[in-house]
Amino acid sequence: MASFEKIDNNHNIIVQIKKNFNVQEVVAGKLVFGSDIPVILVQFHHVKDVERYWKEFNSLVTAEYLTELTEEFSKWNSYIFFITKALPKALKYEIENNKFSTRKIVIELENPQVDDDLISNIISEHIVNDNIKFDVKRKDIGDFPKNKMIGSVLEDVIKNGSKKLDDETLTKLLTTIETGLADEN
Repeated sequence: MASFEKIDNNHNIIVQIKKNFNVQEVVAGKLVFGSDIPVILVQFHHVKDVERYWKEFNSLVTAEYLTELTEEFSKWNSYIFFITKALPKALKYEIENNKFSTRKIVIELENPQVDDDLISNIISEHIVNDNIKFDVKRKDIGDFPKNKMIGSVLEDVIKNGSKKLDDETLTKLLTTIETGLADEN
């Protein structure tokens, strides 16, 4: 089971974020999930601030935080979640498809409130995927009937003692099978 460990608000990255950006809320930590996965959730005061500062924010996180990490896994598996009201689709697409440094995900909520429940839900849905429910029912389709023509072709190959088949022999074998199946239909 994965667990999220918040880092102290006096940690350098949180201090740097608050110093450089006028954010409403910022939570940083690591998800312990096999290895450590850095996670930062940020909520700017206004949608316009997301548009103006998301690139600079990502750059600061990369320069001041991710470069300090020692595990390669953590450096390449890091997340920034932008918690915001609805963004223009083009901007959301640009943020989420930006390949620089981190995986960036926009969480659009009517009344965003960053709390432990929201953090848990985001991690569950976007990283751990433990919210996916599977309901697989087995359907018995009976025995698989042997195709006499394919069996005959394969038996000929085995009788001839072909341990290693070259491309030409395999192509002839597959052509024989395809032709035989086409003739049956």
